[in-house]
Amino acid sequence: MVKVLAVVVLMAVAQILPSCGGGPGGAADEPTGPQVIGWVDEKRSRVWETIPHIIVINQHEYGVPYEFWASVGVGDLVKFDNGRWSIVRRAGR
Repeated sequence: MVKVLAVVVLMAVAQILPSCGGGPGGAADEPTGPQVIGWVDEKRSRVWETIPHIIVINQHEYGVPYEFWASVGVGDLVKFDNGRWSIVRRAGR
């Protein structure tokens, strides 16, 4: 009984303390923003929206700068890391 109680208490304490992962208290050299990597399924342009240039990756829409939107193509492998979009691999290569 004492062992079971000790395990439960240790699990509760482990949930409270920060880990070495990417959350608060993690390593300083880990990416701070969300990292997106995937194949471009679709490109969209909207006239009356605040973010007019959209790419679709895995059924999720992402607003991108016009320069990137103009250079990327459907089927390209792209990533978003540390606030910057880049093309990893072009379609058909």
